[in-house]
Amino acid sequence: DFPTATALLTAGAEAGEAKAQRYLGYMMIEDETASVENLLGGVQLLKQAARAGDYAALIRLEDLRRKGLAHSPTLDDMIEIETVRAESGDPVAAWRLAERYELGDGVVASEVDMVRWLEITAEAEIARFPKADEAAFRLCETFALGENTQNPDRARHWCAKAADHGHAGAAIVLRRLASL
Repeated sequence: DFPTATALLTAGAEAGEAKAQRYLGYMMIEDETASVENLLGGVQLLKQAARAGDYAALIRLEDLRRKGLAHSPTLDDMIEIETVRAESGDPVAAWRLAERYELGDGVVASEVDMVRWLEITAEAEIARFPKADEAAFRLCETFALGENTQNPDRARHWCAKAADHGHAGAAIVLRRLASL
């Protein structure tokens, strides 16, 4: 019942409900007869949902971006959404930004900025974000070996955190740091 679903989802989307924004956005971009205006409106709803923390919307936006359609979000759109989410403490968005800054994907590669976002990720509970131990280990390595970020004390801190989470490589780096 497309009309009823649309009415219900529109009410929820207008009230700021991320899940309603996502589903209404899906309906708009999946409509084979949709106008460009509706396609763009659907993408806008997905962006709103993603900014509110809806990971399914974020993933769908990235899929659309990679397809490069006329209504697809840009890389700058994705970075803006990830930045908003990461600044609010979202470890998934922070992880994505850390990778972007490490690789120079849509941003100027920066070890310092990579560290900023990895620290948010590494502080997350493993149950909330399973890669938190990997983020802590990457910080451990970066502070131990980085070009612009060498800091043995910070390296020890992050190595210990990674080791506490069971990261095998952290124990090796900790032993090396102990000899410094």
